[in-house]
Amino acid sequence: MKIKPHLAGYVGGPGLYQMPADVYHADCAPEPSLSSSIARTLLESSPQHAWIAHPRLGCQIKAERDPSRPKEIGTVAHKLILGQGADVVLIDADDYRSAAAKAQRALAYANGHCPILRPDGEKADALADQVAEKLALIPGCEGFNKAPAEVVAVAQDRSGAWLRIMMDRVEIHPTHATIWDVKTGDQSAAPQLLGRRVESMQMEVQAAFYVHVLAILLPHLAGRIRFRWIFVENEFPHALSVAEADGAGMEIGARKMAAAIHVWNRCRASGEWPGYPAQIVRFDYPEWAARRWSEREELDPQLSGVSYDIAQSPFRPLDMESAA
Repeated sequence: MKIKPHLAGYVGGPGLYQMPADVYHADCAPEPSLSSSIARTLLESSPQHAWIAHPRLGCQIKAERDPSRPKEIGTVAHKLILGQGADVVLIDADDYRSAAAKAQRALAYANGHCPILRPDGEKADALADQVAEKLALIPGCEGFNKAPAEVVAVAQDRSGAWLRIMMDRVEIHPTHATIWDVKTGDQSAAPQLLGRRVESMQMEVQAAFYVHVLAILLPHLAGRIRFRWIFVENEFPHALSVAEADGAGMEIGARKMAAAIHVWNRCRASGEWPGYPAQIVRFDYPEWAARRWSEREELDPQLSGVSYDIAQSPFRPLDMESAA
């Protein structure tokens, strides 16, 4: 399947495309479509939140125009690593405290460009260089640099739902495919921490969602599509880890994705996008927190002698013994 250029508006049907990021994020599908980010919003929050965030439904959340400096570093690093993205505007200042720096930043965003401070630009340059150097040393990553970047896939699920993804890079071979996703940030990229990081941000939904959409378009590769993250630290030495979710992670991701598609279809059909339940709820107190307190009761010398028996507690009512 060829990758077709698409500059504006909605695409004519399922396929692989390259397009400006703002066209993709405005929802380029023939009908309002589900993305992995909207799917996560459905699962983490509610259909109402998803409706509000969707560019062709509620459309009540404006695009972020004042992101943090780490996000700006990530955006510029993506541009340097992938060779795709918004034009970069270098601001010759150490921070955004001055009125001039703030004005240059605002103007850059207004023009659809990506501003970055001089020290942050140097950091993004070093980060991109380290990614190139370190990926060259990891077996299985040889195809990353030559793979097409920022490829959009639009597909219609068998349930009727339109789905869309934008892949940082994708390798498509006759017998298999690999989807690459670059994650930069101030978080650690240490391998032993990635499982918790993926689960806390529901990244397994993204992995399963991307694999599913590409498999719809390339059914002969179903079961032979890999999703790989490249986690990179913003701070020197810009350590990185290349990672895949294990079988359990991909299974949970697929189940969450199926749940999101089901809820999406139900809300689209009914036109109702409910928020949180209109009732008093009882939440589950975390088991780990209960265990941690129980352990402290046993081990903390300051809690020695504390009685949790109301009959012995010094906080019992003064008239408790005379109460009938």
